[in-house]
Amino acid sequence: MALASPVQASGGLFCEGEGGEIDIAMGRLVVMQVLGAFAEIDGERYSTGPERGEGTPFAVGQAFAEGDEMMVDFVDPNFEDIIVSLRVSWDAAAESYSGVLSTPTRRVEVRCMEG
Repeated sequence: MALASPVQASGGLFCEGEGGEIDIAMGRLVVMQVLGAFAEIDGERYSTGPERGEGTPFAVGQAFAEGDEMMVDFVDPNFEDIIVSLRVSWDAAAESYSGVLSTPTRRVEVRCMEG
């Protein structure tokens, strides 16, 4: 008798704009779960781990998706400060997500692709 492994729905979101980009690996079943990420804003790189790319370490502080909106905050390894945030909404006309990728000192308008 063959045993079936659990089904896991996963994918990703890649967002880019002038001066910044973020690549998020995520699982989405009942809730959104960020599995890892890499971001670059004005040449400063951030990463959840070396498997995602070289960069200043950051961790998922919170991630939330409801309806047409997704919100993710990445924090420093001590969970003291939010260092990168992503806020996007579904743009039906463009058939993609769009919004803002930000740090405490910079905001980048982004357009996103799911994959």
